[in-house]
Amino acid sequence: MAIFDYDKRKRQAVIKSDNLNFIREHFSFENEGARFARRYGRYMPARTYVITPAGKYEVGLTANIIKFIKKEFPNEKIQLEKTLLEAIKPNLNHEEAKLSLELRDYQTEIVGECLDKGRGVVMLATAGGKTLTMASMLEQIYQKVNQDTWKVLIIVPDLGLVNQTYEDFTKYECTFSFGKWTGNIPVDMTKNVIVANLGILQSDKTDLEWIQYIDILVIDECHKVRRSNKVNKIIKSIQTENKFGFTGTLPDNNADQWNIIGKIGPVIYQKKSYELRVEHYVTNAVAQVVKLHYKTQPNYAIDISDPGERYRQEFEFLFENKFRNGIIKKLSTGVKNNSLILVDYIKHGEALFEELNNNDQDKKVYFIRGEVDVEERDKVKRLIERDNNIICIAISRIFSTGISINNLHYIIFASGGKAKIKILQSIGRGLRLHESKTKLVIVDIADQLRYGQSHSDKRIDLYQEENINVKISNFHEK
Repeated sequence: MAIFDYDKRKRQAVIKSDNLNFIREHFSFENEGARFARRYGRYMPARTYVITPAGKYEVGLTANIIKFIKKEFPNEKIQLEKTLLEAIKPNLNHEEAKLSLELRDYQTEIVGECLDKGRGVVMLATAGGKTLTMASMLEQIYQKVNQDTWKVLIIVPDLGLVNQTYEDFTKYECTFSFGKWTGNIPVDMTKNVIVANLGILQSDKTDLEWIQYIDILVIDECHKVRRSNKVNKIIKSIQTENKFGFTGTLPDNNADQWNIIGKIGPVIYQKKSYELRVEHYVTNAVAQVVKLHYKTQPNYAIDISDPGERYRQEFEFLFENKFRNGIIKKLSTGVKNNSLILVDYIKHGEALFEELNNNDQDKKVYFIRGEVDVEERDKVKRLIERDNNIICIAISRIFSTGISINNLHYIIFASGGKAKIKILQSIGRGLRLHESKTKLVIVDIADQLRYGQSHSDKRIDLYQEENINVKISNFHEK
């Protein structure tokens, strides 16, 4: 028999089973640092285990463990103690309440699942309306609590999303009080809901004592909660079991998936981008893959100890390449509507900014990078929403998540790569509906070089997995 219990003092679940060793082995992964440690004479375990030898693990993983037991040991009986059941499905009193904006059917379903389960991860594709869903859930809970003392912390990745979430809550006419907490804005403990960016939480100067006792934790873009992040310890210190994560997609690797689910809860709802497109909640999308064939190849060094150096050399060859930048210029200046060009490095963005500024199409060109303050970024966003004929070059880590721009018709992936989450989140920037838009065109610059070709093949596979129609064209350097 597998007996599941709960350690209230440590806020951990505990499993007792004759098959514990087999279960532990399944919920483990290779310790990537072990090989390097052995080179320098240091010992490090070859594998990392999610479940301790004593059977302790993070509560959110209970459903995953039970599913594994039922599959591998179908004759083993399972017993869940009451204390664990209360932690797995913590109670949330609530009352029917509506905001100024009507919910879509699936948003109503998500709110219902959150209120019923009391914790968990919601996988809702970008442009699906996560913020409205969060606000509606909190509004219904607010009606049944002590409204003077009720505290909710919403964690978002960056300052831009702090501002956007605050503005959205204002637009929704939420009845609970809410405020921002950033490096420039101190926390206001009189507010019911506090929206904070990851940076302020991870600052060594921040007092986090009060966070331990909040009533509800909500983490937007929770796929960013990786095992190596400092925010892990912060989440673990928070005593409430009412924790919710919202994201478009989870990491592919088990290590980060189990970390997110363990700390927050199981996946309680999922709606993919393709479903939103079919149901006409977001615009359709097509991928135009532009394969570039070069006359010359990068001067790959033969004897380099760092395997990443060859990739860097290929990138150095590309971002200053006149043929390549000329193609990007033709593609972005040859259309009437607005374009977003995503790059990974400032140097690349600067080269494109210089190239694109010399255009005869009266295009306005902006470059958004880290040192551009939030107010200036918001100004550019408003210009794109209001006007046409704008090209915005942006560092992908800044504009790949959370930025809402409806009047965006083209997204150009100018830096390649194969990171699934970054690509899907970036596509989401242009999926929101707009009266002038019938589809989003993803322009994928596919360099036919050693790394560029393999990465572009993976991106094409991803587009096809997402049911995005792919068209391929070829350009050869003369």
